[in-house]
Amino acid sequence: MTAEERRPLLPRSIVAGGLGFCAGAAVAYLFDPARGRTRRARTRDKAAHATHQLRDGIGVLGRDLANRGRGSAAAVRYRVAGRRADDRILYERVRAELGRHVSHPHAVEVHVQDRVVTLTGDILTAEEDRTRRAVRRVPGVKRVEARWNTHRDAGESFMLQGGGRRREPVPELLQEQWSPTARFLAGTGGAALWAMSRGLPRPAAWVVRGAGTVLAARAATNLPLRRLTGVNAGRRAVDITSAITIDAPAETIWALVSDYSVFPRFMPDVREVRRSADGRTSHWLISGPAGTPIRFDATETRREEGREIAWRSAEGELIAHTGSLRLTEQPDGRTRVQVQLAYNPVAGAAGHAVARLLGANPARKLRHDLLRLKSYVERERQPVGPRGG
Repeated sequence: MTAEERRPLLPRSIVAGGLGFCAGAAVAYLFDPARGRTRRARTRDKAAHATHQLRDGIGVLGRDLANRGRGSAAAVRYRVAGRRADDRILYERVRAELGRHVSHPHAVEVHVQDRVVTLTGDILTAEEDRTRRAVRRVPGVKRVEARWNTHRDAGESFMLQGGGRRREPVPELLQEQWSPTARFLAGTGGAALWAMSRGLPRPAAWVVRGAGTVLAARAATNLPLRRLTGVNAGRRAVDITSAITIDAPAETIWALVSDYSVFPRFMPDVREVRRSADGRTSHWLISGPAGTPIRFDATETRREEGREIAWRSAEGELIAHTGSLRLTEQPDGRTRVQVQLAYNPVAGAAGHAVARLLGANPARKLRHDLLRLKSYVERERQPVGPRGG
């Protein structure tokens, strides 16, 4: 066998070795004598949860596809059979269309006679042509006569006063949240792009695969690209919420959470907190990944004594974030502590996912910190009994 014939075998051996290593690591992890049973149970629970989510997702996708199919069929019937509508139905159709294109639809009067639509009243000049074309496209309308008064500014007519504002329609692929059908089609398109890239030259294949990866990631996470990548996401790329109930009154807990300087007592990752003279600004020193020290400044944005406190990081910080902590007293005398965090890690939500794979899970850390707060408060409240002699 020549060197050229042996060359393709090397990557296969590397892949086989990698798969064997992963299989061995999985077996060692799941069948560890000390913690194997707990790990297998946790893996089984996660698999069952993922199965339920998959089944629910397929059901939602099926219903969405069916509803969109019926909607498309109704739209076709509306365009084809709707031309035989009488004047009363045409009036309602035109009024509905005005609401989509005019910022002050109450200022426009509609008259329909023998399928001829007459428009009177007041309208802004910037909306006139678009609205006339939209009314002309309504099925059943034979002609449009626009006799309204046009105004360059809303202040020229009392009928155009008020807070009217027309919302521009946003294409679905540009919306913050995609529908199940859009996610399905985008994910399918991403997989198709990867399949198409095999026969392309290397530079073009990289571009096509990159586009397919972006589509697949956007469909899988249902997050806008700015939150997925962290670019122009501000302080909100990843949202984290956690809550716990503590057997203590709200004033006892508030005395701790409102004074950041005591956080190092029950938060091991917090090394030091220094507050400014007015108490609204604080300087933090915490332990980052691999014990790396991270410094940042935070400013209070809202404080309601005994109930809620909110903050945000200063401008220009490496990891921009904002958060709030709320205390809610329960009827049984206990207190519910809820913390909401929104932060923008390096590389956005993608960086957050990588951090979770490496064990640096902010959501888990937040839950552990709340558990430590619960233990600290309830331990401090326990009465100390007399010591026996």
